[in-house]
Amino acid sequence: QILLNLLTNAVKFTDDGGHIEVSWTVESTHACLRVSDTGVGIPPEKVEEVFEPFVQVSRYRMDTAEGVGLGLAISRELARAMGGDLSARSEVGKGSVFTLSLPKL
Repeated sequence: QILLNLLTNAVKFTDDGGHIEVSWTVESTHACLRVSDTGVGIPPEKVEEVFEPFVQVSRYRMDTAEGVGLGLAISRELARAMGGDLSARSEVGKGSVFTLSLPKL
């Protein structure tokens, strides 16, 4: 569900001709999955807000983006319920990277 949410958002906010990449790393205690895009991006000071319920920072892009702003909030809660976390970094006009970190079993 988390990966589906991240990929859906990447597609929604990346224009035609943009790029979306999924990558992962395995560290000693965690596995990290990253979804990167070359989409519209989020102002750095607003990145944490996208994890709040009903928040949509990119409202100006609603011509192509639909939803109520629950996907990232639910995804972070799911990640934390599994002992991990979901974080993001972004730059307006350059894209975003969302990182799901989960403990190794």
